[in-house]
Amino acid sequence: MNLKETKTIKVKTEKRPYDVVIGRDIFRNVIESTLKEYKDCNIAIITDSNIEKIYGDKIYQVLDKKTNTFVISFKAGEESKNRKTKEEIEDRLFELNFGRDSLIIALGGGVTGDLAGFIAATYMRGIPFIQIPTTLLSQVDSSIGGKVGIDHPHGKNLLGAFYPPSKVYIDMEFLKTLPKEEILNGFAEIIKAAIIKDNEFFGYLESNIDRIMNLENGYIDHVIISALKVKANVVETDEKESGQRKILNFGHTIGHAIETLSNYDISHGRAVGIGMAVETLISHKLDILTSDEKEQIIAFLKKSKLLEKCPKLSSDKIIEKTISDKKSRKGIVEYALIKGIGESVYGVRVDEKIVRECLREMGFL
Repeated sequence: MNLKETKTIKVKTEKRPYDVVIGRDIFRNVIESTLKEYKDCNIAIITDSNIEKIYGDKIYQVLDKKTNTFVISFKAGEESKNRKTKEEIEDRLFELNFGRDSLIIALGGGVTGDLAGFIAATYMRGIPFIQIPTTLLSQVDSSIGGKVGIDHPHGKNLLGAFYPPSKVYIDMEFLKTLPKEEILNGFAEIIKAAIIKDNEFFGYLESNIDRIMNLENGYIDHVIISALKVKANVVETDEKESGQRKILNFGHTIGHAIETLSNYDISHGRAVGIGMAVETLISHKLDILTSDEKEQIIAFLKKSKLLEKCPKLSSDKIIEKTISDKKSRKGIVEYALIKGIGESVYGVRVDEKIVRECLREMGFL
């Protein structure tokens, strides 16, 4: 699939459905049309220091003489996704007299989308926001589904809300500016989408991994749209994670614990990749996944290089951290696991002994 024109995926959530528009080189037109649509409103483009550095000139050219549109930038990195940064941006919005008729545009990766979306959800009890994700990770996962929030010293994304965007615009030209590590970061979520829901999609990834990682037209288009369709389908059936949506947590219970314990030195994608490997081993230990499919998944995760940087962390510390995860219930961790490639289950309680064995099999202490 070579995307020469824009494609729209509709996320049909019950209360606030929204469109995800995918295309190439659409950024300038998106900003111009949004400014026109919201011409009577104050608009804040919230972005990080890296994106401002790369795209600042383009943004300011479009904003020329627009007196009601402001760029608010924060220091790039997961360490900025906290209450302090949120408060500083909110203070700036109050200084600029933003009211309930204002708009926030989240321009950046997952950190920006989560942070800006949470501000939109809570400022004046909620103002509209638009997602313009610039990383592969945010394009295929975090910009869709309405989960917004910030981190807390106790763990990742522990403060937040379900607050869907008014619209999502995905410009695949942004991907050309990303280092290979960032592409890998997003590829982890693409692999997860295939494992939990689409066996055929997993086969496509296995056959075309090099072309995808090199962002070849047609191949990268296909995997982005396929991953988005998986996410949209799950979110439509369970917007607030009371059931089916929990399958999206595959790899994330262990992954978030690793990410937090490493002080975010391990990227989200690598942490989730390791988490998927551990949770695949758990699925096999529980006799719900065959040996052949376990080996197939682990081999592909190794081939993707997601397992190259396994940190020397204590298995007991990882288990302890999973208990404070937002997915635990009354101190008991519930896992999303897999019964086969393309078939997943959620709400599975696992004996700590089995989790420890699988962590040690992956090389943890």
